[in-house]
Amino acid sequence: MKLRQLVLSSGLAFAVAAMAYTPAFAVDATAAASGTIITTGKQATTTKKSIRAANHAFSRTVQKAIFRTKGLEAASIAVFGDAKTGHVTLAGQIDSEEQDGLAVDAAQKVQGVTSVSSKLMVREQGGG
Repeated sequence: MKLRQLVLSSGLAFAVAAMAYTPAFAVDATAAASGTIITTGKQATTTKKSIRAANHAFSRTVQKAIFRTKGLEAASIAVFGDAKTGHVTLAGQIDSEEQDGLAVDAAQKVQGVTSVSSKLMVREQGGG
């Protein structure tokens, strides 16, 4: 008889404990489904890896905008961006000064870009 009471009381205690934790799991599941981030008093730390990933994605967005610009499709331009500050540096070789202006304008039109620094160099026309 005591064994039966022990099993029933521990089962009841388990059920009460499960009910107490269910709302916490429901909030996490809802947040996960909606893509929301929940912070629990701990400050979220930014890792070097996440910073590099953000900078790479930001630079890639600017680079795509540049290569979609008419007159820059074949240009050799590298983009270095800082996603946190919005600063972009353009480097590489171009055929004319006009391409420099086009590249800077295209980069400035990208959302999040606050400043553009051009280190582009005009290729010298070879001859003999």
